[in-house]
Amino acid sequence: ALSHASAQEDESQSEFSILLRLQPELVSVSGSAAEARGTDGVTVTDAWASGSKNAANFGALFINASQSIGSSLSVFSKLGLNVDMEGLKDGDAKNRDLFVGLASPIGRVYAGRISPAYKDAGIGWDPLNATFMQSRGNLGRSGGAFGHGGYLDRSIGYQHQFGPARFSATVSLDEKVAGDITGNNDHAISAAVILPTGAFSFLAAYVDGSEYEGGPSDRDALKLGIRYSNGPWAAALMHEDRGRGLENGDILYATTSYRHEQWQFSANLGLFNDNQNVNDGTYFALAARYHLHNRVSAHAGIRQIDRDLTGKETIAGLGLRFIFNTGNLIR
Repeated sequence: ALSHASAQEDESQSEFSILLRLQPELVSVSGSAAEARGTDGVTVTDAWASGSKNAANFGALFINASQSIGSSLSVFSKLGLNVDMEGLKDGDAKNRDLFVGLASPIGRVYAGRISPAYKDAGIGWDPLNATFMQSRGNLGRSGGAFGHGGYLDRSIGYQHQFGPARFSATVSLDEKVAGDITGNNDHAISAAVILPTGAFSFLAAYVDGSEYEGGPSDRDALKLGIRYSNGPWAAALMHEDRGRGLENGDILYATTSYRHEQWQFSANLGLFNDNQNVNDGTYFALAARYHLHNRVSAHAGIRQIDRDLTGKETIAGLGLRFIFNTGNLIR
């Protein structure tokens, strides 16, 4: 009887779950920038960023597991596969998170393929994130591995909550690659803190990947933000200072949304100021989302970006977002 009770207790401290996300979107793309790239027309996609379909997408398959190994310690792991409307992505892009870690009273430490702290901080502040109308990669917020859109291998992460403040930091170990003349000591670092105080949340984040894996120098960025949420209303303002090795400019992003029963209405605005004063740009998006179920929603709207040199890209369309979570499969 004691053995059976002990087994039941051990089982209750184990977790294993599967999360599936899918998002087909039907969009119509137009504008001089799209025509120049040959991406104009009607297509099916999962999100859109940096002029490409199925970029900064929503679709994924996650496997999560954890196991208590003491009264205050547990190990956890996550495996993420990147799926879009053409199936499992190829090459390095096929993997999202892939890590194993240890949780204790002094924080969570984990290692593997993870996203920099800069990306995770405030990623959900855009109500249109991971859709064809999203701000990231579309002049509203930065994209890429040193922005809001990627993961880095050989990384170590740390997370902890100090009172109300949530702190996170990551280090990605440099590795000498073909053509790399900078050596292997240019590790990428990132840190972020979010402080919620009542209806407001304040954010600060930093990333530096200068010469990481032979990349350009001055590949650093600072992000500051504030968000308000009260009742059906939410609004946020975010500013990014991006180094010469990145977008080489400043990005100002503003968003607001309003919920009414199953409906959510959102508006986004982004301004990109090119430090060389040759290719400034603007971004805006208007959208509505209807929650058919707590796991299924439909969205529709329009998004446009306009840059001084490369011109306009306008996308209008609709999509369906599906989320399935098994919950804990160990009983």
